[in-house]
Amino acid sequence: MSQKGFFEGRKGEMVLCNAWSRLRRFCQVKQVKKLSTSLVVVLVVASCQGSQDPKNREKATLGVSKSFLSIPAFVAKSTGYFSREGIDLTVKECSSGKTATDALFRGEADISTVADMPVVLESFKRKDFCIFGTFCRSYRMVKLIARKDSGIRTGADLKGKKVGVNFGTSSHFFLGAFLMHHMLSVSDIKMVNMRTVDMPVALRNNQVDAISVWQPYDKKALRLLGDNAVEFPAGEIYCTTFNLVTTKSFAKEHPEVLGKFLRAINNAVTFIQKNREISQDITAKTFKLDIDSVRAAWDDFVFGLSLDQALLVSWEEIARWSIQNNFVPKRKIPNYLNYICLGPLEAVKPESISIIH
Repeated sequence: MSQKGFFEGRKGEMVLCNAWSRLRRFCQVKQVKKLSTSLVVVLVVASCQGSQDPKNREKATLGVSKSFLSIPAFVAKSTGYFSREGIDLTVKECSSGKTATDALFRGEADISTVADMPVVLESFKRKDFCIFGTFCRSYRMVKLIARKDSGIRTGADLKGKKVGVNFGTSSHFFLGAFLMHHMLSVSDIKMVNMRTVDMPVALRNNQVDAISVWQPYDKKALRLLGDNAVEFPAGEIYCTTFNLVTTKSFAKEHPEVLGKFLRAINNAVTFIQKNREISQDITAKTFKLDIDSVRAAWDDFVFGLSLDQALLVSWEEIARWSIQNNFVPKRKIPNYLNYICLGPLEAVKPESISIIH
């Protein structure tokens, strides 16, 4: 970054801090209990503008899964952090990380959000993509919701039942891990492939006996079933990681865009950590949910940039499971180090990398 760019960035931070100080004093003097989120976001965005020469701005499209795992991306967009980094970002909302990554491969996005399962399945088909950062993880992202009137009280009761699952996503692998935890296999149940957004209604209409569903759609399923619902939390059966993926050609041609993108995400994570309630309000508006539902799920997610060695270990485990269950045509596990792009994160937050390379 040039000396000029550095001081312009620091100036933006000082403007933001001063704005916050004035707002706090205003609230104390007027005894205002709650400040409008929209006003705060306007102030944040205003502090982020004007620090980039229009000639140096970059255009990019993000394919983003409409799930709580993507909260830092939505907060970064709402607060103007992408704009501050000189990125004119178009957001393409998708129903899952799998569909977001499909958009990437079709050339409809430059970057997409993706969980572990699509990364592994695609690695058996192609070598032209790479992960350049993890920005969220959760042990409680995916849950198993079942109907009591289907005779389901324990995990073992799933034997012989129809379970709704989104093939090729975290919903898919979590179900497999859940079944193994309860001494069952995928052959012991009937998996019904469906979109995650359709799962709550399918469960209510008795089209399936249970669903492997991620947040926030679990809340809708529980609301629709009422007292007839039984919930099996994920516990520590499986930790979902949410990652940022791009094509290797884009990473080679636009490394500076990926660096700017990561800085925006990192700034959003810091904002979330310092401004919990405002971030929850942004999330509630983004997902059109009541604030209580957002607050109830908030601590299920850990936000922060990283590239951990554990990520590669997890992918290898998913790959072995996929091979054993004949979900992939090949029998050899790929070398997942070949699917990692370290450069952008090394430039932005090198201390967050633990991958051995």
